Amino acid sequence: MILGIFSLPFEGGLYLLPVLLIFYFAYHKLTVESIGIFIWCFLILIKAIHNAQVANISLYSSLTFDSEWMMIAVIPFILLYNGKRGKKSLLTKYFFYIVYPAHLWILMMLKYCLLD
Repeated sequence: MILGIFSLPFEGGLYLLPVLLIFYFAYHKLTVESIGIFIWCFLILIKAIHNAQVANISLYSSLTFDSEWMMIAVIPFILLYNGKRGKKSLLTKYFFYIVYPAHLWILMMLKYCLLD
């Protein structure tokens, strides 16, 4: 937990502190974790909508650039977790080492093809 607190300025910022606390105090309580994440994301969504109204910017811009509220998408994965490690194979071991950089490369190529 201490390491998580020291990493706040770098990855995710202060928005992840409540998530860290939710996961810490609701360890192995999937329903409590899901409800906590939902409430936190709902509060961030309200903040983004309020910022759009106060700053007189489009709601689209506010929801796009204050996108931390989309952490709500993790709830189905939390509920699907059965507490066991998945299959161990070369595919599962290296899947994200290939897929994550590949999807970033594809998105960047689409950006250059569509916008240039």
